[in-house]
Amino acid sequence: MRKMRGGIAHVAAVIEEDLEDRDTGLSKPQRIGLADIAASLLTTRSVNTSELANVLPRKVKSDEERYRYINRWLANEKITPIQVMNGFIPELLELLYENDKTAILMMDQSKIRDGFECLMISVRIGERALPVGWKVESTQGNIGFDVQKKLLKEIKNMIPFGMKVMLIADRFYGTSSLISLCQDFKWQYRIRLKGNLILHHQGGELQTGELASLYVDGIEDAELNESGVKTCVGVLQEPGHKEPWIIAMDCKPSMGRVLDYGMRWGIEAMFSDFKTRGFGITKTQLKDPKRIERLILALTIACFWAASTGMHPEPKKKYSKKKPQEV
Repeated sequence: MRKMRGGIAHVAAVIEEDLEDRDTGLSKPQRIGLADIAASLLTTRSVNTSELANVLPRKVKSDEERYRYINRWLANEKITPIQVMNGFIPELLELLYENDKTAILMMDQSKIRDGFECLMISVRIGERALPVGWKVESTQGNIGFDVQKKLLKEIKNMIPFGMKVMLIADRFYGTSSLISLCQDFKWQYRIRLKGNLILHHQGGELQTGELASLYVDGIEDAELNESGVKTCVGVLQEPGHKEPWIIAMDCKPSMGRVLDYGMRWGIEAMFSDFKTRGFGITKTQLKDPKRIERLILALTIACFWAASTGMHPEPKKKYSKKKPQEV
């Protein structure tokens, strides 16, 4: 039980109270464990289990018991990160993207440690991002479309009804399958394409890399790789840059719409927070993908709680209902 006092215990108690009010699917012991680990992560800024055990706000006889407690929590198969995030994301999206704004989602993949890759979907917050959903696999290559599709479908179920969404992704994800999925979801998209893809347009054929030499903003209604999937493609070759941005999009191409792709860099800042400039997740010794996913969950809750403290709107001014007296 948490019977300790002090800063870490106080932060853990606040996080636990916040979790209790959310539909996370967690039992009380699971909520307490998540709150304790998240508070410890904020304190140590490290995923090293021994360091976390040293500060974990639980009254036990030895650090060894704290160490075992953390490992039991990470191994708990009843804790499902995507279900926990469903208790956060709808509220966060409504807060960030009220008044008919478009929610910006970013998809990318990053190496967690040797032999493990993480496919991440994040939501843009200012110049940065917070995780929405993720999948860790034991691989040294790219995580394929089947996993992307399943994860995106789970995230789609979190999106508040009627909210507009734009998905931004790097050129590895520039496939007809992902474009078709965005179209099925009625999502806007800005997905970078490789320069060697074949486009069929107005009875002709050209490579995506040839668009920059045509001195046009892009083309509409182009079929990608004889897939039957049609999309608009925008292009921008900025001075001093070796390669142009070739962007599949859901609307008529223009320079401004191509530049929307630049919002993707928010996920790079987020990965830096998790890795070398923050918690050092690449140093984890965990070797089970599901345990790594739960570690990312604890990191996400820590980052979400820290970021959300500055996101609450200012209280509305109270106005008197009494009529002003005539002078």
